[in-house]
Amino acid sequence: MIQRVQSLYLLLTLGALIMLSIGTDVFVTEVAQKDQFDIISHGNVYGVQKDLHVHGELTDKNIQLLREATGKVDIDGDMKGVPTFYFPFYSITILLAMLTTVVLLGYKNLKRQLKLGRLLFVLNFILFGVSIVLYNFLRGSTIPGSADYTSSTHLAFGFYCIVIALSFSFLANIGIRRDVRLIKSIDRIR
Repeated sequence: MIQRVQSLYLLLTLGALIMLSIGTDVFVTEVAQKDQFDIISHGNVYGVQKDLHVHGELTDKNIQLLREATGKVDIDGDMKGVPTFYFPFYSITILLAMLTTVVLLGYKNLKRQLKLGRLLFVLNFILFGVSIVLYNFLRGSTIPGSADYTSSTHLAFGFYCIVIALSFSFLANIGIRRDVRLIKSIDRIR
């Protein structure tokens, strides 16, 4: 019945989930060897894609490493968007965005809105945990263990979209809970 700040929180949650659904990178891993190659792994809700840039003549060891990293037999000079791991995480984020919309529009029945809001928070928390586990797993599998290569891994904007969705869904639940308490106190006064 009373919609105040939780509508804004749910809209921010919805915006973050939509940004995540369009393919914003969750993590990026870069592996390079000077005057040989650069390989950049982009992890997002569509899976992991790799971009490969070859700078010179490759050694046999580097050719074997690039074949294992890309899953391709032929290594061209520049390869962009080579899919190496695929799982339809985008369907999960779209379902979470639809659930957020249902929670946002369910303001006439506060008890149901509170239950669905809790479900939204739990599912966002699971998404956060899965993204941390996959980040650590895929980071370990994409970086070679040799000192010949320079490598770096960092979290990208998509991870922060997951954090934004999680935190604002929590704040929306607090606002919905306040409305339920306010309605109960008004009913007691009557």
